[in-house]
Amino acid sequence: MSTPSQSMSPIVLLASLCIAQILAMAGFANFAVLLNDFGVLWNLSSTQAGWISGIYFAGYVAAVPILVGLTDAIDARRIYLFGVATGVVSSVGFGLFADGFASAMGFRFLAGISLAGTYMPGLQILNDRLSESHRQRALPWYLSVFSLGTAASFYGTGLFSAHFDWQTVFLLAGGAQAACLLLIIVLISPKQPDGSVKVDRHPLDFRPVFRNRPALAFRNRPALAYIWAYTGHTYELFAYRAWIVAFLLFAASASDFVISRESVSGFAALLSLLGMPASLIGAHMALRRERRQTISVVMVLSILAGSLLGFTSALPFEYVLVLAGLYSIFIMSDSAAITGGVVAAARQGERGATLAMHSVMGFSGGFLGPLVVGLVLDLTAGSGSIVGWGFAFMAMAAGSLAALIGVRWLLRYGDNNDRLV
Repeated sequence: MSTPSQSMSPIVLLASLCIAQILAMAGFANFAVLLNDFGVLWNLSSTQAGWISGIYFAGYVAAVPILVGLTDAIDARRIYLFGVATGVVSSVGFGLFADGFASAMGFRFLAGISLAGTYMPGLQILNDRLSESHRQRALPWYLSVFSLGTAASFYGTGLFSAHFDWQTVFLLAGGAQAACLLLIIVLISPKQPDGSVKVDRHPLDFRPVFRNRPALAFRNRPALAYIWAYTGHTYELFAYRAWIVAFLLFAASASDFVISRESVSGFAALLSLLGMPASLIGAHMALRRERRQTISVVMVLSILAGSLLGFTSALPFEYVLVLAGLYSIFIMSDSAAITGGVVAAARQGERGATLAMHSVMGFSGGFLGPLVVGLVLDLTAGSGSIVGWGFAFMAMAAGSLAALIGVRWLLRYGDNNDRLV
């Protein structure tokens, strides 16, 4: 007899996991939206604010090798439930007990563990329950919903912070995550790993990922190449999302444009939302054309837009918003294409390990990005200066530059068939 999730159509399964991921990410942007308030309330420097923003991704990096690596051996649903429960604890704990730099670091670290237990394990739930043809079509949609979850978190935090204190904002995020927990329990049934696939390694042994390469391609390691690209991508993406609200508030002030934080958060949500169609279009182009070439073009555009954005902050606010939107689109246009390359390059029985290493390397970049931007702001002219923001966004765009150099070098001996990976 088939279980509910096994008899569930691919579209319903995908939709359920997309809704669940949006709820699971309710606390994602809480600190970013309220960053200026916490800076005043707790007397934080830009570097300290960068640490609190970045520690979220450090929590992800610390947990993801175990949580995602284990999905090769146990049902990813169990990992997902643990991740969501951790998210409830982190959001509710922050709202009730955070009172300064150290406690904020601790609870945001837990929030990162929660993301490690939901994002890629959610992808593995799909991998384990869909055929190969359905999997390749569903993957870009699931990955792009990360932008929708981010946008919902930005918008919800801005909306609720206009009416409630910051403690309540975090408690409401915990409530959304509790709803996600209930949704997964009710709709996604347990499933045993496929016994027909023999795993000849420990689920936490990641050495095969670094040896992954086609048999006939000299020194061509597609999985590692796309993992490196993802590292630069997430460095840039999460630096952008950690600091975009603070930057837009500065840009509005610099051009004497009167706007509330709630409205700025709404714009930040819209900019994040633009990443969803951008990611889908990028993934579609990568499937129809050469993946490496598509990613390279997008990265060049991202470098150019990021290097300009900070220095334009004194222009009319509408112009700054347009350029910030273009930058967000360019950052996200290669996201699903990169992860799709990793999934396609992963060998049978090693997909969990490959995605775990993909996440470890990628979100290590996500940890460094917000921190580096904070350091640059403190070391240059500060967050109240056009020059400071100019250098800060150049530091962000360096993520795409490093990714571009790395992916071109690692795939330089490709066999001209990398459109398949």
